[in-house]
Amino acid sequence: MSTTATLVDKFRVCQVVASINENVGGPAYSVTNLAQALCQHHISSHLFTLDYQSHGKQIFANGVKIHSKEALKLAKYFRGFQPQAANYLSKLASTDLDLIHNHGLWMFPNLYARQAAVRNKVSLVISPRGMLEPWSLNNSWHKKCLAWILYEQKNLNSATAFHATSAEEVNSIRRLGYKQPIALIPNGISVPAINNQPGRQILINNFPELVNKKWLLFLSRIHPKKGLDNLLDVWHSLTNHFPEWHLIIAGPDLIGYREKLELKVEKLNLRQQVTFTGMLSGQQKFSALSNADLFVLPTHSENFGIVVAESLAYGVPVITTKGAPWEDLQYYGCGWWIEDNQQALKVALFNAMQMSVIERQIMGLKGRDLVEAKYSWNSIAKEMANFYQWILHGGEPPNCIQSYNS
Repeated sequence: MSTTATLVDKFRVCQVVASINENVGGPAYSVTNLAQALCQHHISSHLFTLDYQSHGKQIFANGVKIHSKEALKLAKYFRGFQPQAANYLSKLASTDLDLIHNHGLWMFPNLYARQAAVRNKVSLVISPRGMLEPWSLNNSWHKKCLAWILYEQKNLNSATAFHATSAEEVNSIRRLGYKQPIALIPNGISVPAINNQPGRQILINNFPELVNKKWLLFLSRIHPKKGLDNLLDVWHSLTNHFPEWHLIIAGPDLIGYREKLELKVEKLNLRQQVTFTGMLSGQQKFSALSNADLFVLPTHSENFGIVVAESLAYGVPVITTKGAPWEDLQYYGCGWWIEDNQQALKVALFNAMQMSVIERQIMGLKGRDLVEAKYSWNSIAKEMANFYQWILHGGEPPNCIQSYNS
């Protein structure tokens, strides 16, 4: 059977993700955008999740049948444990689904996805979303070990196929011994109109210290994995060289890590050179991305790094580490892909900030061209639809399938 983009049979797919509340970031946005884009490719698109109302409103997905259950008290404190939700998803699978696509690990909704698929003989795709990367596995392993023994290993064994967003993630899945097919499909990105972007004043109104400054932007979760401690140490060593620059640290703090970073800022005497904005959304987020002079993500581990693609889409050159799968930054000349250490970060920041505005803008435009060519949601959804079609109906494997070498 052909697995071209023209799909004959409409089929029914449910994305399962722990949360699509806006302050969670990451998969909350990429999964909802995927579900929405799939509607254009002969797919009846469902999404199952829990609603953590304290983490902001849920992200809207046009055309998607959202199955959202309010997270009860036990779910909030015990990794999404909510048996009523499990029963609901199983019933949905028994009547309305051909395939379940689960995103993430370690949470009970991920277990519920496997149980619903196995119980109803529905195909199961698992996207680990970076959670099988070595750094992530080693981080708090003592907490994850029990989940691995009780259900996570069985979840992975039960997968019909995997979805990875980078070659590095493919390798991480294979290193653990899983032999199922793996589709390598990156996350998509919505490319903004270049002539209709919000001005600097939108963010300056709330953070007046940003006026007349060049903006070095970090926008992601406030989490030890993101390398912010390294960034602050390096920033301390550079501020005397670049007094016209200001570091903006934007993103949600779900674990209380921001307080430790703010104490570090005080200790390093950086209060005048660093601003914590908290979670940015809507026009404030777009203002930050549209007007940043440089983006930095000094991460220890990413399966994709959607914020890198977002920044490039806004024409902002990027510095990130080899903990993120962004070799394209070097290949396309739109940023710096560096070793994960302070010296490499210092050199890259120094080189980037001493460039002229025009030189950085030229790099940013190359990044925008890269995103338009490789990461538009339409092309990503087309690949994913072909992957689902192959799982359900067979035929020649699509190009995204990575071969297994035993």
